[in-house]
Amino acid sequence: MRVYFLIFFFAPFLVLSQDRDYKNYDKAVKFNNEGNFKKSLKFAHKAFDNSISWDNPSLLLASIYANNKQIEIAASYLLKIYMSDNILNLKGIKQIAKLYYVNGYYKEALFYCNILVEQDSIKYLRSSEIIKLIDNSTFAISALENPTDFSPSNLGSNINSENEEYLPAISYDGKNLVFSRRFVKEGLLQEDFFISKKDKNNIWGLSKPYVGSLNTNGNEGAFSFSSNNNFIVFTACDRYDSMGSCDLYLLIDGNIFNAGNVINSKDWDSQACFSPNGNYLYFVSSREGGYGGKDIWRSKITKNGFLKAENLGPEINTKDDEMSPFLHPDNLTFYFSSNGHIGMGDYDIFICKRFNTLENWKSPKNLGFPINTHKTENSLIVANDGITAYYTSNKTGFGLEDIFSFDLPVNLQANKISEIELEIISSEKGEEIVLNNVIFAKNSSKIDSISFIQLDLLALYIIKNPQFNIEIQGHTDDIGSVVDNQILSENRAKVVYDYLSNKLIQKDIFKNNKLTFKGYGESNPIASNSSEKGRKLNRRTSFTFN
Repeated sequence: MRVYFLIFFFAPFLVLSQDRDYKNYDKAVKFNNEGNFKKSLKFAHKAFDNSISWDNPSLLLASIYANNKQIEIAASYLLKIYMSDNILNLKGIKQIAKLYYVNGYYKEALFYCNILVEQDSIKYLRSSEIIKLIDNSTFAISALENPTDFSPSNLGSNINSENEEYLPAISYDGKNLVFSRRFVKEGLLQEDFFISKKDKNNIWGLSKPYVGSLNTNGNEGAFSFSSNNNFIVFTACDRYDSMGSCDLYLLIDGNIFNAGNVINSKDWDSQACFSPNGNYLYFVSSREGGYGGKDIWRSKITKNGFLKAENLGPEINTKDDEMSPFLHPDNLTFYFSSNGHIGMGDYDIFICKRFNTLENWKSPKNLGFPINTHKTENSLIVANDGITAYYTSNKTGFGLEDIFSFDLPVNLQANKISEIELEIISSEKGEEIVLNNVIFAKNSSKIDSISFIQLDLLALYIIKNPQFNIEIQGHTDDIGSVVDNQILSENRAKVVYDYLSNKLIQKDIFKNNKLTFKGYGESNPIASNSSEKGRKLNRRTSFTFN
């Protein structure tokens, strides 16, 4: 899309003159509107040479050069009008500063912002627009001088095509990648979900349309998995049951439901994701009661449905727009996009962290250059290893927009998800989870030191999620007396309980978390005791959480 904004912005400041070459000027405008860069420049330059005191040719040349990304040349023609020896038009200087800024010329943008402040400090130091330009340009200059490691890799032809691929989503186990593709179908523009699965060699397979009724003749976007894959949330617009322009929908057991009037409003609601523990749905909405245009909200999920949505507050949301929330499986690292926080311009990607799930999110940190630029960056997701990030870009690829991956720098990484943590977040509350690597001596409650590796990981999860109540359970097979088996199971459960308790006491976790233990003896087998294989499965240490 071509942009012709400069002419209209500067029109009120034109200098009247009788020396006006309308013939060449009109031709230049005509060719410019048609996108003929070469001919529009030719006739604009003729009009400029023949109309020395007429500002329109300078403005037109600035517009032509700006729309063809020759920013410094564009600015030079504006400066002929707005910053000569005899005139200093501050409104024009402001537009020059903005021209430089939106195209990533931060030093130049800062220079002309400072001129505005020097000439009228009372007005421009009160201008939120100019203060934002100054703050962002100052940040961006430093970011450019201190780039972070960034080596994006195209995901290849199994994912990307000559069409647009965008808004990637990855399952918690890292085996499924779902994304949106925009293409023409029967003469109409169509948006559908496609899915790719990783093979045994860790390579993404050929993507295919998402099975079932998720794709329609309408447009679908912004797909997200729940941690156990039992629920899917996505966005659809202008459906018969929509409550606003775009609504959030749920896919449960193959059936699609509008998420309801607690989640959806009469306004725009989109881009949702579940928290890993299944307690919240995060989403973006332009509804009333926020801090800006589009804010990030969340709604608590209960057995009876969603509770009233709450705004994430001014630490996350600004007077401008926030988009693309992504809560990593560690439940402690939050990524989102914003054009309101200090950044490189337009939308930048930010990261927030917290120590545990009871804490509020800390101040956002910009991911820096070159992950962020003066262009739009959003829709970042991160795999359960905490390192591998996926995002959409129009960098050189197979077509329009492609999906890329890259390794996050250490200071921007999330926490790697352990196998025990992945099992927890993939399980329902109250479901038994077996500690397969917790080992005891035969007919004894003496624990093998190898068990501490898994128990340390469990302790770490409890520290990060102190709201859970956890019961450590001991179980046996049916060999021996019922009484002996009951005592053995209790002793083994207590050994694990004592080890975890010492870890949690060190972190002062018990004030929020209830850790208990119980021996079940041979009363709750998970396999038949008629074989050694079954009895081995029944001799287990496990836990439940709620």
